[in-house]
Amino acid sequence: MGGDLWKGEEPDYAQVVFDAVKDNPSYSKLLQDANRTSEGLAWFWEYLHSIRNHPTYSEVLAKMVDFMCEELQHERFRDIRPAVLESATRVR
Repeated sequence: MGGDLWKGEEPDYAQVVFDAVKDNPSYSKLLQDANRTSEGLAWFWEYLHSIRNHPTYSEVLAKMVDFMCEELQHERFRDIRPAVLESATRVR
């Protein structure tokens, strides 16, 4: 994925896409599977790379950090919390 992915889209579209993924119940179930956690988090870095020059980068980054450090620290994610925090430290 490159920055050209977002050409021609509305300015807030990249943010809408992130919200849609993180709020998807199927994505939540994928993350709860400790064997697939890294797979479920790996797209974050590619996604951030694709929007690094996009106007909503800082907003999406803030949402991503909040998601990883707040929402994914909920008790239902207890088995993956260490992996999520370790992954959050890679945010650039």
